[in-house]
Amino acid sequence: MENIPQNQIKTVRMAEIAQRLGVASSTISRALRNDPRISIELRKRVHGVADELGYQPNPLVSALMANRRRRGSGGAVDVIALVTNYGGRRDWRTKDVCCWEYEGIQRRASQLGFRVEIFALADYRGELTKLQATLRARAIRGVLLGFSREEKPNTIFDCTDFCVAGLSGYFPGVVADRANFHGFYNVQLALDQMHRHGYRRPTLITPALNNRISNNLWSAAFLDWQRRLPKKDRCEPFIPRENVDVAEFSDWLYRNEPDSLLVYKFPVRRLLQRRGIRVPEDISLAYLYRTSDEMGSAAGIDGNLDVVGSAAFDLVIERLHANATGTSKHPKEVLITGTWHEGPTLPTREIVPAQRHSRGAGRGPS
Repeated sequence: MENIPQNQIKTVRMAEIAQRLGVASSTISRALRNDPRISIELRKRVHGVADELGYQPNPLVSALMANRRRRGSGGAVDVIALVTNYGGRRDWRTKDVCCWEYEGIQRRASQLGFRVEIFALADYRGELTKLQATLRARAIRGVLLGFSREEKPNTIFDCTDFCVAGLSGYFPGVVADRANFHGFYNVQLALDQMHRHGYRRPTLITPALNNRISNNLWSAAFLDWQRRLPKKDRCEPFIPRENVDVAEFSDWLYRNEPDSLLVYKFPVRRLLQRRGIRVPEDISLAYLYRTSDEMGSAAGIDGNLDVVGSAAFDLVIERLHANATGTSKHPKEVLITGTWHEGPTLPTREIVPAQRHSRGAGRGPS
């Protein structure tokens, strides 16, 4: 016994907290889990006494009891809420990226014995307080924030009483643990592969909005990678804002003379075709996070976005088991790496000088 640390010998039990406050142990258990059926005032008193006595929950026991409550109750404790705020006329289900992430969420929920229910903010006329009131009324504590657009101050989710995690960059105003694709790694993985295929002047094309959603990690990864190249082989990235002018793209292409392009959500093939530039004969392409149509017909990165969805779901369950409600004091981010796939748009080539793209020659009809 004398070799065991004192803080392991003395274990504070819920019964001691209950005795101090004159309430039942079951009430203490619910209060420590921030069960909304217990008043906020009593929850604060319970947490205060627990801190004073040095109470620490056993995570294994907490996980076991959470599972027993979920299996044995007729309530909604097996439901994890997927809160969405996609906005606009197009639903998130029309997007490949969202569908892949959702597949991973559903798969992981099924493996762990949970059920995912979608709570769209639009169904509550954009009022988060009403949505959260519904979650509380149904005793749903696990919340995954995903698929949002056009964030406004009134879309900041109040994490009080909920075990919350975030999916990718959605609901960016909420401080929470998150799972995301490893944007920095994936860009450099693609550039490395392009270089191994014999291309010496690769560059990046992505809309400014999407680069910003990645916390500008895509452009950062590209610029960092370019530092290893001779100065004569370095190209500027093309990161246009909305409604890019065709002349702007043509001027950029002429000035930089890239031999290959790493592209995300940009109509590059149509613009190249208008200038009479062939893929891959004149310039080669790889895609960052290929769409369903591009898979099998183009080289690029598979972001393993279903795995991102599964990892985000795991973060919610982790917080449920730890009874961790509210915002994360020190939020963590789980990053999922992508996988490179070969494709006919990026054939291996001999190292030859890059073809110069003239400003006007070969341009098709406008």
